[in-house]
Amino acid sequence: MGRDTHYDHFKKEKSPRLKKTRRLFEFLILKTLQYLSNLFPVKWNQKFGSFVGGVALNLAKKDRGIAEYQLGFCFPKLNSSERQTILEKSFRNVGTTLFETLALKKIKKEREKWIHFENEPLLRNALNEEKGLILLFGHVGNWELYPTVFDMLGITGVAISAKIGDSKLDSFLLDSRSSNNLRTVQRGERATAKEILTCLRNKEILLIAIDQDTRIKTVYVDFFGRKAATAVGPATFAQKFNCPVLSGYGVRRDDGTHLVRFEKLSEEPYAGTEEEIESLTQKYSQALENHIRSYPDQWVWFHRRWKNQPES
Repeated sequence: MGRDTHYDHFKKEKSPRLKKTRRLFEFLILKTLQYLSNLFPVKWNQKFGSFVGGVALNLAKKDRGIAEYQLGFCFPKLNSSERQTILEKSFRNVGTTLFETLALKKIKKEREKWIHFENEPLLRNALNEEKGLILLFGHVGNWELYPTVFDMLGITGVAISAKIGDSKLDSFLLDSRSSNNLRTVQRGERATAKEILTCLRNKEILLIAIDQDTRIKTVYVDFFGRKAATAVGPATFAQKFNCPVLSGYGVRRDDGTHLVRFEKLSEEPYAGTEEEIESLTQKYSQALENHIRSYPDQWVWFHRRWKNQPES
């Protein structure tokens, strides 16, 4: 596996000795903000979150550098000013997402007001096949709303999340990402594989993010005209269980509400070959790219998406 050494310019120098203290400080800040956020209306949280995102744009120089680098080769035809506009809105969207998530109890009380759906019959028809379902999402709009989405639609399943590495922060995130209908498991845990298999055998929904470079089995597919290491899990599970694969990408609308749009990406019969896994993964990745191109200012641009590259 090769790598793009340009990302080395954006390494964050953090003291390993202070890691435990830093994590505790982050946890205490989140708990305090969560308490304060629930004292105010959702609209106020959205506005304050946007403000915090704007401040973070100026303070988080290395994250901003990564985002600027990636926007440069993803949108080469845009001028610097246009890319900066996307960058600022992206950071503001992340800030807004954070404070919406901290005040999630308020959104849940009026969930029909805040969350809407497009192409819901596609999801219902896929579930009626009773073969299980893979639902792909990306870090677009507010990706932390999926537990509420599952509760609203009366659907059940399992979501896979990555560990932070701190027990308090991991528990905090697990609590926010779980609901009555959506169980969240962490990648790397012994029980995770069993939970995934049980989910699909019970004809439930497996919710997977497809827009990050993670330490799991991947193939290199085109993403914005450049090779990106992309998880093969969705295609592999689709073959194994003959289940359909849908995307459920989110959009933050101008009025502060959210739209989740469903699209069918694949269904049986599957060939069951390694070549098909690569072609399906490319198809899933292209669908995500199309969505991001439609809403570039709502994707998290500071993840090192193209850090790993083919050896050639």
